[in-house]
Amino acid sequence: MTNLIKASQGDDTAFAEIVSTYNAKAAKIASIYVGNNSEDIVQDVWEKILNKRQLLAEVENFENWLFLVVRNTCFNYLKVEKRRQANVSLSLHDNISFAESDPYSNLLEMIVSKETTERVRALIESLPEMYSLPLIMSYAKGMKLAEISETLNLPLSTVKWRIRAAKLKIKQEYVKEVVR
Repeated sequence: MTNLIKASQGDDTAFAEIVSTYNAKAAKIASIYVGNNSEDIVQDVWEKILNKRQLLAEVENFENWLFLVVRNTCFNYLKVEKRRQANVSLSLHDNISFAESDPYSNLLEMIVSKETTERVRALIESLPEMYSLPLIMSYAKGMKLAEISETLNLPLSTVKWRIRAAKLKIKQEYVKEVVR
């Protein structure tokens, strides 16, 4: 807490200590949301905090506050990235490989697979964060349940339950869409 007050008053050494203490946690959280670009996100987070360092003295729980800053920065990054990817036009003929027996079989498999993946991803994103985050950490990032429990500061049984509940909700929504 004293480092926060000193850093808010302009002490660069205190700020550097805060960064060294919490940088690994910030990177872990960012990697959950954005994957390989987490280093850039973390750098942006620390730059934002440095620019608003006078607010550090008012922060009651720095770890929770840092989590929110990292999460919001990741969300902003993902929004920009989504817009950027939407503007990139893909030439379909570059991605088509023809099989000898059925010239369209590979293309059809690719389209169905991509649509299914995109729909499941959308369903995961539509879940409340308390369900989606442990699921993403487990499947997309390959984290062990104990690591997820430690990172989210939750009991192991809660993490297991949330992952199970998330999978059930996704299954129910996917089945509803297929039946329609």
